[in-house]
Amino acid sequence: MWDPGEVLAAASAGLAAREAEWRAEQAVRGLDSLSELDLHGVLEAGLCGCGWCVLREQPYPGPAGSRAFRRERERCDFALLPAGLTWLRDGPATLRERDARAGTLFERVPTEEPAGAADPEDAYWLEVKVVGQHAPRQGVPEPNAAYAAELVRAISEDLLKLAKEPRATHAGVLLVMFTEDEATAAHDLDVALHRALDRGAAFRGYRRTTFPVLDRIGNSCCTTALVERALA
Repeated sequence: MWDPGEVLAAASAGLAAREAEWRAEQAVRGLDSLSELDLHGVLEAGLCGCGWCVLREQPYPGPAGSRAFRRERERCDFALLPAGLTWLRDGPATLRERDARAGTLFERVPTEEPAGAADPEDAYWLEVKVVGQHAPRQGVPEPNAAYAAELVRAISEDLLKLAKEPRATHAGVLLVMFTEDEATAAHDLDVALHRALDRGAAFRGYRRTTFPVLDRIGNSCCTTALVERALA
C-alpha cells in the first residue's frame, strides 16, 4: 500500500521547492533557520502533492480495546491517508460511545459515518525530527554542540514510540538533516543508527536523499532520511 521511497521523495521535494523559491528571492534566511514546526508546513506541501490526505498532530490509536481520551494519547506529527480517504477512524472514541449507549434504546442503532474513512492500519504514520550541524541560537548562527546527541536521540526516541503502536503498521521517522556536506550527513547518519540500535530502537531499513542549500549559517546540504519502523 505504501512505498516509503515515494513518501521520502515527496517530503524532500517540498523542502527543495521552498529552497529554490528562497534562493531565487535571495532570501536572508533559509530552511535551516526555521523551527521544526515551521518546517512541518513545508513538508506538508510536498506530501500533499502526491494526492494523499495529510493530517497533522494525530493521536495514536493505542492498543486494541483502548478507551483513552485524545488528550491522554501521544500524537504523531503526520498521518498520511491514501488518495480518496479523508478522515481517520478513532477507535477509542468509538468504543467510549458504544459503552455509553450500552443498555439504552440506542444500543443497537448502527453508527453512521461519512464516506472516506480510513483505519489506523491504512495510514502512514510519520514522525519528523530536524537536526542541524549549524543552527541559530537566540538568533545567532553557530556550530551545534549538541548535534550528535540530538541526532541519536531523534532516531531512538521516535522509533521506540512507534514500536509501542501495534496498529501503526506503516510508519517511520523522517529526519531532516542540515550539514556542511553530503559526506558528513551520510557518515553521521550511519553512526547514529548504530547507536540507536544499541538503545534498543529497532528499524527495518532506511533510505536517504540530499539536495544542496545555500550556505547561510554553515550548512550547504539538506539530507532527508526515512527510517522505517521494524515490523512486529
